[in-house]
Amino acid sequence: MIKGLYEAASGLLTEARAHEIRSNNLANINTVGYKKDTPFFRALVKEAATSSSSPSRDPLAPSCVMVGGTATDFSQGPLRQTSNPLDLAIQGDGLFVVKFGDRQAYTRAGNFKIGSGGELLDQSGLPVMAGQGELTVPEGAVVRIDTNGEVFANGDPIGALKLVTFDDKSVLQKVGANLWVTKMDDVQPKEATDAEVHQGYLESSNANIIEEMVSMIDGMRRYESHQKSIRAILDDTVGKTITTLPILGN
Repeated sequence: MIKGLYEAASGLLTEARAHEIRSNNLANINTVGYKKDTPFFRALVKEAATSSSSPSRDPLAPSCVMVGGTATDFSQGPLRQTSNPLDLAIQGDGLFVVKFGDRQAYTRAGNFKIGSGGELLDQSGLPVMAGQGELTVPEGAVVRIDTNGEVFANGDPIGALKLVTFDDKSVLQKVGANLWVTKMDDVQPKEATDAEVHQGYLESSNANIIEEMVSMIDGMRRYESHQKSIRAILDDTVGKTITTLPILGN
């Protein structure tokens, strides 16, 4: 009885956490450069000690499934034309680099702007990095950026955007909706060789509203099923307790 209660309760918690992740994907459906998160699950199985060196499964112990974490899906999002010369989208495997305090951060959001001092900034005001450092655009210049990330002001080259990637993107940790930093400071990116920059375009979120809604509906059905299981277990427990209690006065 307690075994079933634990398993149903863990199912409730798991579906609630998965629902939060899917809700966040839906909330960022219009966020530039957003990459959807997917929950992954971990089974917790209590083991019973045996005389051998290898433990065996205790058949009376509860088996719980919990959300072990989230994995970011870095697949390509659709490109949307804006015709804004400071809007940039990456096609392929690559990330823009921005200065994030005393370290670097990485993003697919290319909705850039020019600061008061001519610095190329992201929408949060973080400097966008070029190969030689921060990029400064002359005042009033006509900006052109080619597919390799080379930046031209009035036809003259002023730098090249820093485009990088990671062999293993699990080393990245999401900060906010569309910014990543490395989990460890000693992890270094490599140059992105399969990335093309498209000026006048933005990359939309790769979350699909229909898929997320279907997943949420399925999750809510599982959540309700766990609720019913808990209610049935508790009703059965209370019912047996009442019938076995001695009658007062006898």
